Amino acid sequence: MEPPTRFRYRPVCSAPGCEETAVYKAGALWSDGPRRELKNYGLACPEHRDAQLARARANRDRLKLEVGEVMGEIRLFRLDPDRRDTDLEDAPDEAPSTPPDPAG
Repeated sequence: MEPPTRFRYRPVCSAPGCEETAVYKAGALWSDGPRRELKNYGLACPEHRDAQLARARANRDRLKLEVGEVMGEIRLFRLDPDRRDTDLEDAPDEAPSTPPDPAG
């Protein structure tokens, strides 16, 4: 299997009016059996990480799963341009002082 293609764009925070670089993805692992992915509930910069996580959890509470679908809890994942969504690591408890450079 080929290594994942590195993303070459600057991810932007999903908070309204924010143009800061996102370093987190609010998401939940989802599966319908044969497929598995990280459902995206938004991107967040360090300043908006808690608000975006709360927003994502509220949106998840309104979601109705179909028979056979399984969804994990909403968490923050640290964006990494060299990893696929399903391979992202949980974000640390404290926000980093500087965002990663997606260009490497």
